[in-house]
Formats: sequence, structure tokens, C-alpha cells
Amino acid sequence: MECDELIELLPDYLQDNLPASSRSTVGAHLRECADCSAQVSLWTRLGELPDQAPSPRMRHRFDAMLRAYEEGRERKAALPSAAWLRPSLAYAAGILILGVGFLAGRYLQPNRGASEVALLRTELSSTNDRIAALNELVVVSMLQQHSASGRLEGVNYSLQVRQPDPEIVAALLRSLRSDSSVDVRLAALDSLRRYSDDRQVRRGIQDSLRPKQSPLVQIALIDALVEIHDTEAVSHIQHFQQTPDLSPVVRERAARGLAELTRG
Repeated sequence: MECDELIELLPDYLQDNLPASSRSTVGAHLRECADCSAQVSLWTRLGELPDQAPSPRMRHRFDAMLRAYEEGRERKAALPSAAWLRPSLAYAAGILILGVGFLAGRYLQPNRGASEVALLRTELSSTNDRIAALNELVVVSMLQQHSASGRLEGVNYSLQVRQPDPEIVAALLRSLRSDSSVDVRLAALDSLRRYSDDRQVRRGIQDSLRPKQSPLVQIALIDALVEIHDTEAVSHIQHFQQTPDLSPVVRERAARGLAELTRG
């Protein structure tokens, strides 16, 4: 089974509507594919969020969103070219459409008798939880794409997430440390700068300053540590500066960074 095939079966799999043979095939794929397994885990967590029946206002807004979506599809169909969606975003768009369908099913469940006052008090927080979970799913999935351009799109999308999310931060740190593309690593560093008050992020930036990194990334990491004035990084930079065969430009930048961090 390919990953694309699993995406098509995912709604029925999560709702336990697949025949035994198909469910067994999906299970075998999930045991072998870490990326798909992570996506199913995220969807499972999303499904465990507490159900809340929507208020009339929320129902009205949701219906308006669906009408706008349908109108957009009609306008797209009228265009002479079908190239309305960049290939690098196709996978993420599929995830988003799947998410809309999933949330629609949750929102359109019958009212369970809770008072309108209680619904108004919990509606905002529950909606924000669902949006945060969906954002997390999209960013993490895009950062796992095979193409560097797709992973760059994932980093760019993470910039739209205002509140720090542990899973997104962890995914960006993994990209910073080990992504095969220098551009993706630099973009991940730029995105992580927003969370420089987070001790985990500061430590992750330190740990990413390694001898095998690209000199461009090494310089950017040193500059970032200086910019956030991470004095705890002094010993790490000093040790890094002793690396044999280190680029003279990087070694000079490390010395300059140490001077700024240790300045009284």
C-alpha cells in the first residue's frame, strides 16, 4: 500500500468502517511507515478532543464557510487552466480538505441537551483546540514531504501559527538539525527565532551548531545565539571553535560571537 492510498482510506479507518482485510492492510502499512503512523496518531488525538455542540451562531458561520468553499470550487472549474494549486501544496490541501470533512461531521452531530450558556463558555476553547490540532497536523505532514520545496512550504505555514505548539517546535528543531536542504534548515531557524524565550528552543539551536553542518548554517546559528544573547551557549561555541578543519570564516564568526556574548 502506498501513502496516497492510505490517505483515501483514513476516514473509514478512524471510524472503524473498513472491512477486516483492508484494516489489516492499513495496519501493516502503519507498522512500516513512520510518517503515516504519526499522521494517524495526530488524527486520533484530534478525535479525542471533547465534543461540543455548536451554538446557532457557530452553525451559521460553518454553513457560510461551506458555501464559500463550494463557490471557490465553481470559480476554479471555470478557469481555463487547472493549475490553480501548486504541486508542492497538493498534499497539504488534501489534508486540509480531509480535516474540514472531519470537523463537519463533529459539528453537525445532534444537540446533546447542554445549555446554550455552557456552550458559549466552552465553544471558543474547543474550537481553538481543534484548529491547533489541525495546524499541527498540516505543518508536521508538510515538513515530512520528500521534496525540499514542499518542506519549505511547511516551514512557511508554521509562521502562521501564532501560539507555540510543542509538536511544531519539535518538528522545526528536527529540520534544523538534520534536513538535507540548507534552505530548509535556514528557514526553520528563522521560524524558531520567534520562540527564543523557550529554553528547549535555545538548547535546540545550540545543539544544531555541529561540525558537519553547512558553513552557512553554522554562521546563521552563531548569529542567532548572539541575537538572543544566549550566554549559556558560550561553552558550546568555545568547544565548537576548536573543531579541526573548521572554515576560517566560521571560526572568525565564532570568535566574534563569543566576544559579544561575554562582553560585560
